[in-house]
Amino acid sequence: MFKNILIPISSEFYQKEVVQTGAFLAEKFDSAITLIYIIEEKTLNQTDKRSDVYRTTHERAETKKEIIRRYVQSADRIIFNDAKLFFKNKNIAFKEEIINGEFSTVIKGQLNKEKYDLILMGFEKECLLNYRLLNEVNIPVWVESGFEKNSILAVCSNLAPNQRVPDIGIKLSKILGWDLNMLYVVDTQDTVEVDKMGKRSEKKSEKMLTDRGKQFVSDMHKNGIDVRLVRGSLENEIAKAAENFGAKLVIIGREQKKKKVLGLPLKSIKRKMVEKCRYSILFIN
Repeated sequence: MFKNILIPISSEFYQKEVVQTGAFLAEKFDSAITLIYIIEEKTLNQTDKRSDVYRTTHERAETKKEIIRRYVQSADRIIFNDAKLFFKNKNIAFKEEIINGEFSTVIKGQLNKEKYDLILMGFEKECLLNYRLLNEVNIPVWVESGFEKNSILAVCSNLAPNQRVPDIGIKLSKILGWDLNMLYVVDTQDTVEVDKMGKRSEKKSEKMLTDRGKQFVSDMHKNGIDVRLVRGSLENEIAKAAENFGAKLVIIGREQKKKKVLGLPLKSIKRKMVEKCRYSILFIN
């Protein structure tokens, strides 16, 4: 399932658990790992702007080189040493690279060069990264939280096709040996249905959406899978259920929520989910 895993690490934020999880998944799936350390151009540019206006172009360039050198030393000392500890000691194939650029742009460029099955990354909402790749890539993205629990919460809703999430949830549960819980959310903020092509319908009544949800629950029960049906805000219900189940991993499909506040779009629904949920999330893009 995850034979080739990309682990991007920003100079703005390093989460050791990402490398640990990468090693865990690589062992389970016999995966190869590519670890890239991204020296954020945004940080370098801000440093350049703060430089003394009376300094020469050469002096500012030398300062920039020194900052990059320190980042490279940090990558070698902390991150790549961790990689050697977790990967080499377990005979996991991996390669490493240092790239200057912007987090999402570098990752998308890497996807153009090589085929990956999974992006495994950390998340820090207080840093400079905008994490736009969550909405701009077409492969699964695993956002690691670092919490150690051994259960999965697979989420379906009226806002997604609900085709891949159940299957992937079942497969991961078996391979990883984790308990599986499934949730169906009738989103009362965005009362539409999303078809197999990801297309949104016209608005539906909450009763109709709830009846469709009950049918989904019934179909899953016939396959021996228990599903809990809830009504409310998708992101809020996911966060509550993850806490209740003590989930290590929440699996979310191609939810197409478009709710607006005062006529303005909400911030990325995926980012909002990551901020609300304290557990790892696997977005099945």
